[in-house]
Amino acid sequence: MRVKTIARATLAGIKRWLAEEPSQEEPTLPFDNHYDRICRVFRQIDQVCHREAYVWGVVQGLALAKAIGYPRVSVIEFGVAGGAGLLALERIAEQAEKIVGIGIDVYGFDTGMGLPKPKDYRDLPYMWEEGSFAMDVDKLRTRLQRARLMLGLVEETVPAFVRSSFAPVAFVSIDLDLYTGTKHALGLLEAVPDALLPRIPCYFDDIMGWGYSDYTGERLAIHEFNSEHSMRKIAPHYGLKFFVPRQNVNSIWVECMYFAHIFDHPLYGARANVDRDNQLDLDGRWYKT
Repeated sequence: MRVKTIARATLAGIKRWLAEEPSQEEPTLPFDNHYDRICRVFRQIDQVCHREAYVWGVVQGLALAKAIGYPRVSVIEFGVAGGAGLLALERIAEQAEKIVGIGIDVYGFDTGMGLPKPKDYRDLPYMWEEGSFAMDVDKLRTRLQRARLMLGLVEETVPAFVRSSFAPVAFVSIDLDLYTGTKHALGLLEAVPDALLPRIPCYFDDIMGWGYSDYTGERLAIHEFNSEHSMRKIAPHYGLKFFVPRQNVNSIWVECMYFAHIFDHPLYGARANVDRDNQLDLDGRWYKT
């Protein structure tokens, strides 16, 4: 009789154990400037804001801002056109603010009238023509929630913006197509150090395929910027495909991500607060180095 009682109790215990949901909880670490945590937030935001280059750039910029103690930053799109990218940047900023706890201001630079006329071969006239990607300004303004449109030629709007007051720049997307517009847009990186993060993720839309070269378009503008500045440099984010989530390793945008290095920034050498003893791998599993 005692054996049967024990057996029934044991069987009941097994049934209760089988009925229980396995624990899905795992330890969490504060968001900081480590790729595994950047990847986790990237995947979370990308589920609702499907513009991966922007999501990655914003999240990585915020990671550095968080690590060095910035409470508010700016994210910028050069080349707004119909506004799909700027609207996405707004949604990304909204999601990222909730997760990271840093305020985000959004700016969009555009002529409002489409592309200016290409000036010479450097502007790739075989690809671009005057008036392409025109904007319906009034319609776009009714859809924007937080972004500020900076309308006009970038050779005029960027210097004015640089002289104004704004939160430090944490991410820049450049999709101006032409060499001349890109060259003027990069004037943003001549701002005083306090207006910039020490390292700024940058996305360049027009550097892959279609006959792009180091002697025309955005690549030429990058090369000239580097030649003209000794303490400010723009360099590819080398090997990024080894650090993004596995499903993104062959995405084109990964090859279009750069960093603007502000070497004269007083916090360029500041510790980025990466906890290398407790890290998450790219699948979200814990391990110890």
